Amino acid sequence: MPPAPRSAIEALYYGRRRRLMFRAGTYLALLRSMAVGDLVQHFYRHSALVAHTQARLARTRNTLRQLICHGFDSDEGRQALARLRAAHAGVDASADDYRYVLALFMLEPLRWNEARGGAPLDEAEATLLLDFWARVGEAMGLPDCRLDLAAWRAFQRRYEQQRWCYTPEGEQLARACLREVVTLSLPWGTRGLFRALMLRGLDPALRELLRLPAAPWWARLIG
Repeated sequence: MPPAPRSAIEALYYGRRRRLMFRAGTYLALLRSMAVGDLVQHFYRHSALVAHTQARLARTRNTLRQLICHGFDSDEGRQALARLRAAHAGVDASADDYRYVLALFMLEPLRWNEARGGAPLDEAEATLLLDFWARVGEAMGLPDCRLDLAAWRAFQRRYEQQRWCYTPEGEQLARACLREVVTLSLPWGTRGLFRALMLRGLDPALRELLRLPAAPWWARLIG
């Protein structure tokens, strides 16, 4: 029996053309959130993320994958949303904090793609991406999730200008994520390369703020 056809959002995320863009961008989104001291405290203080980095990252990835591959109205999608709500229950963070993290999952893949001269999303792809994440935000009870890309980017700039700051905890978490994220689904021989490409893909201002090392020289030669 042939496999069921992919939904549009699954084809966008896991199709050959965009797969690396969304994989790299999602990991970079997690790293970018660690430049906000309050987010580190709100979201990660009680999560044992440093001690159990790989397991937490795997749960985040699998939750998003269930929503993308099965949809919001499936049993798997409802379970994924329930896990998201449970994981954030009692977190003392503002709606803007949550909206910022939501924005990063849209904007970091796009930034990564643009920095490498990749083909931009067409109008239908951009609409699909915005709608998917708006539905995630709305399912989490967040206001003002139906913005266009320009508005999301303006919101991100304002938020970061006000909230970015160095914290030792943010640096520690970022280093732990860089160390562990490559173990999720990459074969052994490619992990060092992908970690180097993650360092190369970081916004330079972010890398400096988090006090992370520069990418090795050879990674900068890769197109």
